[in-house]
Amino acid sequence: MGYRMNRSRRDWRGPFIVAVLVASPLVAQDQTPADRAKEVRRLSAAYRSTRAKPEQRAAAIKGLAALDAEGVDAARDLIEKELRHAAATAGPAPKSSTLDDRIADLRKTLRTLRDDPALSHDQLEKIGLPALDQLSIAYRQRSIQTGPRNVKVGRAAAQLQQLIAVLKLLDAQWKDNPPLPVQDFIQKAQQQLGQFTTPEEEEARKVYEQNAALEAKLDRNLVVGMQAVNAMRVMCGLRPLFYDLKLCAAAHGHSGDMQAGNFFAHESPVPGKKTPWDRAKLAGTTASGENIYMGSNVSIEAVKAWFLSPGHHKNMLSEGQRRQGLGREGKYWTQMFGA
Repeated sequence: MGYRMNRSRRDWRGPFIVAVLVASPLVAQDQTPADRAKEVRRLSAAYRSTRAKPEQRAAAIKGLAALDAEGVDAARDLIEKELRHAAATAGPAPKSSTLDDRIADLRKTLRTLRDDPALSHDQLEKIGLPALDQLSIAYRQRSIQTGPRNVKVGRAAAQLQQLIAVLKLLDAQWKDNPPLPVQDFIQKAQQQLGQFTTPEEEEARKVYEQNAALEAKLDRNLVVGMQAVNAMRVMCGLRPLFYDLKLCAAAHGHSGDMQAGNFFAHESPVPGKKTPWDRAKLAGTTASGENIYMGSNVSIEAVKAWFLSPGHHKNMLSEGQRRQGLGREGKYWTQMFGA
């Protein structure tokens, strides 16, 4: 018990000390060289703290810049070292050209199926499903090769994103005659970040972050189903979809209506809920497509059935979709999409 109390106190005190150091008033003109050097070390440590928030780190740089030439040089050195460290962290990308080519071929096979106006269940079962299985294997193999570097890239990208946030705070505060070339630093950091992530990867990251924040509000069975759809889309070279709680509500409502009314159709006999577009509007959103399934209370079974059904397959893997919602009542499932 005593150890845990000490550890808790230490964990609480760290951020507090960083905040105090950053907030301490600086009066450069009354300091001796030794005092100034001590202040530089102290503020430099506050900037390097992994616990510090962008606002605290920006305040540390601003404090250093108030310490005349010595502080400005220290601030510049901190930022330049951080840029160099981020650039060196990831290292060269491992060679995976064979797997890249394999993935590209399998994506092409699946895209050709989706584009076929006469697509059939038989084609999806005999060509589509094996291609998806092989694509999943190739993806796992490539992940094994690239996984360690991807972790490093993720850390470096996060470091650069925070550095950019710090620099933008400083840029907003230093309107005229900034003591550091903040704009140049921002440009360099953004260029490095662009080397780590493509625009598509950055978009996917934002989708996953927003979805993760919503998962606690959703039944785990629904989350698993929507995650499976996104994994399938990404493997096929498509963007993942945002979770839409309003589409989830509309989908759940239709599943409940189908179970209660003992019907299975996109057109509902319930007044005001005739079409998917009506149901989405009642939930406060819009829809661009709907899939329905009956027969299991497991979301993965519904997703697999939709993959093997031509119309549902094209709905689920349409390039125009941006949002998804999933709802279940008993063995009735509804999947809704929004552009």
